[in-house]
Amino acid sequence: MLQHASNSGWSVSVRRLFENLGSNVIWMAVFALPFVFVPSIKNALWEWIPIHHHAAEVAAKHNAEHAGDNWGTYEGLHHMVEEGDHSVHILTSKYGYLNETFWVIRAIGYFLILGSLSYFLRKWSIQQDKDGSFKHTFRSRAFCCLLLLPYALAVTFAAVDWIMAMDYTWFSTLWGVYIFAGGAWGAMAVSILALTYVRSHGYLHKVTSGEHYHLMGKLLFAFTVFWAYIAFSQFFLIWYANITEETRFYLLRNTGGWWYLSHTLVWLHFAATFVLLLSAGRKKRTGVMNALCFWVLLMHVVDWYWLVIPERGPSLTKGGALWIDGAWMGDIIAFLAIGGLSGWAYLRRLSKASLYPCRDPRLLESVTATN
Repeated sequence: MLQHASNSGWSVSVRRLFENLGSNVIWMAVFALPFVFVPSIKNALWEWIPIHHHAAEVAAKHNAEHAGDNWGTYEGLHHMVEEGDHSVHILTSKYGYLNETFWVIRAIGYFLILGSLSYFLRKWSIQQDKDGSFKHTFRSRAFCCLLLLPYALAVTFAAVDWIMAMDYTWFSTLWGVYIFAGGAWGAMAVSILALTYVRSHGYLHKVTSGEHYHLMGKLLFAFTVFWAYIAFSQFFLIWYANITEETRFYLLRNTGGWWYLSHTLVWLHFAATFVLLLSAGRKKRTGVMNALCFWVLLMHVVDWYWLVIPERGPSLTKGGALWIDGAWMGDIIAFLAIGGLSGWAYLRRLSKASLYPCRDPRLLESVTATN
């Protein structure tokens, strides 16, 4: 979307790689189904969901004892607070937004928005391969300029609903940007590796060169700095304000073994990547860029593990433990399963159409791009 909105010329010959990668959103919707229909998974990650279920049981019991009353989950939460369970008081204030029905509806909406964006951009690009009409270029550009805002809102609220809401008392105004920055960083690394993969099989040699690795490497470097800037800004603002509801996120991740993972992100995810990507010559060397992209993706996985898993132990043990022994084996299996299926879907999609927009009017500009 950014390439279309900025009328980018250099990226045309590698744009189909992004279009195919974005289409994996549809598969992500399928993989997300267990989070909707399997209670044990929801209860292990989002503490507010079992609390709502308990509140619904409280409300049902009250209705059975008091004929004529029609209590719901909201009234049940209020009753729990009145009975002395003040830890759920914040859920009564957030109930209009943070309730399970609305939560599922929003999730469907996010996938519809992101899936539609990726579908139409790829569809119009492939149609241009067939008819060569300029209208697809102009339509895609207008489409992206208009819908970048809905995209940003979808990503931001999805980040809030799925990650931030795991701790329903915590909040950060930078959270959506943090998730976007990491996602863009990882996507650029995947695209560089995909470019190498198809070139190793004899494709795209005449439309891509070391200049494209350099340009994509510069974007990888830019998102390295952007991610670090957002991560530090979030940490600094929370540290400076020193508000209990905000600091608990970092207190949890600076306790026990998570302390070492926090420092891993600072020194290996940012500092090492930053230094290695500084060299212009290094960005044009395919082997070096591949190694750096593998490293970025490994650290991106570490980042997501650091974001999600510290919330699981306290949820399952009611605050009794930060870590569930042996659970990491299931995490690896889940990662390999989802990663393998996603990779298979991506590679399969690459074979369904031309590997590059062969009749885009700016293709020559991309082929002859120099830094």
